[in-house]
Amino acid sequence: MKLLNQISDYLLSLTHPAKEAWRKINDKTQTNIIIFLLCAFFIGFGYSYIDYEYYYYGVIPIVFLVLLLFYYRLDKVLYLIAILTPFSINTLIGENSAMSIPTEPLLILFTLVYVFKFLIDQHHDKRIFTHPITLAISFYLLWMFITALTSTNQLVSFKFLASKFFYIIPFYIALIPLLSNFKKTKILYLSYAIPLAIIVVYISIAFALTGFEFDKSFYIMQPFYNDHTAYGAILAMFLVMTSFHLVTKNKSKWKTIFYLILFLVFLTGLILSYSRAAWMSIVPAIGIYIILKFKIKLKPLIIIALGGIVFLFVFQTPILQLLSKNNQDSSGNIGEHLSSISNISTDASNVERLNRWACVFRMFEEKPILGWGPGTYQFEYASFQKSYQLSTISTNAGNLGNAHSEYFGPLADSGVLGMLSMLMIVITVIYTGIKVYKRAENKNEGRLAIFLTMSLVTYYTHGFLNNFLDTDKLSIPFWFFTATIVALDIYSKKVPTKTKS
Repeated sequence: MKLLNQISDYLLSLTHPAKEAWRKINDKTQTNIIIFLLCAFFIGFGYSYIDYEYYYYGVIPIVFLVLLLFYYRLDKVLYLIAILTPFSINTLIGENSAMSIPTEPLLILFTLVYVFKFLIDQHHDKRIFTHPITLAISFYLLWMFITALTSTNQLVSFKFLASKFFYIIPFYIALIPLLSNFKKTKILYLSYAIPLAIIVVYISIAFALTGFEFDKSFYIMQPFYNDHTAYGAILAMFLVMTSFHLVTKNKSKWKTIFYLILFLVFLTGLILSYSRAAWMSIVPAIGIYIILKFKIKLKPLIIIALGGIVFLFVFQTPILQLLSKNNQDSSGNIGEHLSSISNISTDASNVERLNRWACVFRMFEEKPILGWGPGTYQFEYASFQKSYQLSTISTNAGNLGNAHSEYFGPLADSGVLGMLSMLMIVITVIYTGIKVYKRAENKNEGRLAIFLTMSLVTYYTHGFLNNFLDTDKLSIPFWFFTATIVALDIYSKKVPTKTKS
């Protein structure tokens, strides 16, 4: 942090003379100078636009106005991005690149403007940058940067690293100060939830028109979501958060009805997603609520968990033999579909996931410390496949994507510290959420903290089986909910802790 402060101070010192000169000019003269420069700017580009037929210059005034909006009304831009995210579509840019339109260009522009504004503005809340969650995220990004330097494909790794900044800066760093007014949390939630509900209704109707044909459930959500697992993951998160607004005492019965409708829409979408991981992710979230609600002590739970791990390790062979006898494949019948979760012999999705994980550990054995480089797994795993582990959907080229885990992916990409850095974020967020819940003077703020934690736990659980934090659909709510927990920890009033006399 000291190094970052020194760099920031140096950059600020370069602009100091110009800022001092500008301050000495009276307001009327400043306004006249700005108007003159804007007129000169638009006249110059207008001349090029008409005389030289550079018609694409016509978008520059629009871009300029958008930049002004970005600079002066950051909160409104974040609302806009949240509204557009559920509607965004992954679009090919060139032969080898894709971008989520319109969300990602807005995120990139927001990040650039915010960094510029951050360097000029000397008033920053240091509590944000010294918060344990921020420090955990900083280590996560720092280690990713170090392993990008040693990557087998540096271009891919630095693009992957840059994409992390384009999500974390807008919806974590920039967002936390705005959330000091907790009403904005609800506005931002609704900015995402209402468009998402519209998408869910559209997809559900489209699915109904197919006669709820099971095979169609895997891709009926396209082009808004690549597959049913990402669709299910976001619905699990918002189902939990909508539960918070539903159980919170509302002044109006119409608000209660509104949140009930929203809850039912998300619940219907989650069921029809046929995402087993999304369904199961709700269970640990409810578990956390029960533990806190009934004040169950953690010590016996930890002992039981450790005992379970030891049991699985000791009896792993008979357990695997038992699982291999399960031949129930994915099905439109919900009971059979749940039974297929443990099918590791014939269910193509499960077998392919095990194949990807096996590749992760072979890659880890070769590069245990620095890994192969952030984002490189999908380009490297093909040569680590074994013929006896391939599924019916495997390819020899190994061109089907990522490691199917938010934890195992970093293990291959950035070594053991890559995985530990992700786990550090998870543990720190859960700890902070529970701490805010217990210490918040305002019970509603404490309840909000625990529902945010529960919502994130659905994704932490889902993250064992899939990874979507490289997409705008999941990254934006993920970092938004994380930022809200930090804002609650920093800005909410706390019950004074009792000191021993």
